[in-house]
Amino acid sequence: VELEGTHRTVRASTIEDRLPLEHKTTLTSTTKCNQHYFLLILVSSAPAYFDRRRSIRQTWAVDSSINTRWKTVFLLGQSRDKNDTELLQREDAFYGDLIRANYYEHYWNQTLKIEMGFEWAARYCSFKFLLKADDDVFINPPAVIAVLNRAATPKDKLYMGHVYRNPRVQRTGKWSLSQEEYKMTNYPDFCAGPGYILSTDVVTSFVSIFGRIPQFKFDDVYVGMLAAKMRLNAVHVRGFQTPPYRSEERRVGKEGRSRWSPYH
Repeated sequence: VELEGTHRTVRASTIEDRLPLEHKTTLTSTTKCNQHYFLLILVSSAPAYFDRRRSIRQTWAVDSSINTRWKTVFLLGQSRDKNDTELLQREDAFYGDLIRANYYEHYWNQTLKIEMGFEWAARYCSFKFLLKADDDVFINPPAVIAVLNRAATPKDKLYMGHVYRNPRVQRTGKWSLSQEEYKMTNYPDFCAGPGYILSTDVVTSFVSIFGRIPQFKFDDVYVGMLAAKMRLNAVHVRGFQTPPYRSEERRVGKEGRSRWSPYH
């Protein structure tokens, strides 16, 4: 693919030649990015959330500058609702920004979504940084890019967001795990799930070790496990606003909680 206004050829995937021909994850989409992006934004969404995706497209999703700096796509599984399935086909045909997988959507399937989104990014897009976000958060992409361009911001081996340090595993409540599910008393450090940033080399590394770490119930903790496996240190940035970690309410960011906003 050629960058607009140049004659330099950019590979559609940074690791395509090193990955198996078949997808490692539940990913089904094979859409390729048509240029290199400084920031690739993956938004976790659900089939029925048409209004949320529309609102994002109408606000911060698109970079309207001549030299496009960021691209936004939406990660979606399959719906059991036939009407939603038909509407999704129309939506994708019109916007072309849906990345799909062959599993049915469920709240505890977020790890599958993370895996397929990272594999799509590594295989089919050329980018410098990846921002994973939920579809109910507000993002200010120019402000995020400004932070990433700071001299003090690492340009590789970057795992950045609102970091929870050495959080305890809960044994009671909605976000609890039994000893059989997870024997340790603490999770590894991880960035809050509503939004975090990875450099392209980290995304590549994560995809390469899928399968070595069992899929985990909580997607943000799972990403922290991948980071620990790669011996990455999570970087805490104050601009990522999220409620504090609470033992009885581990993920106050997914259901009716105070919303998270990076660099508002």
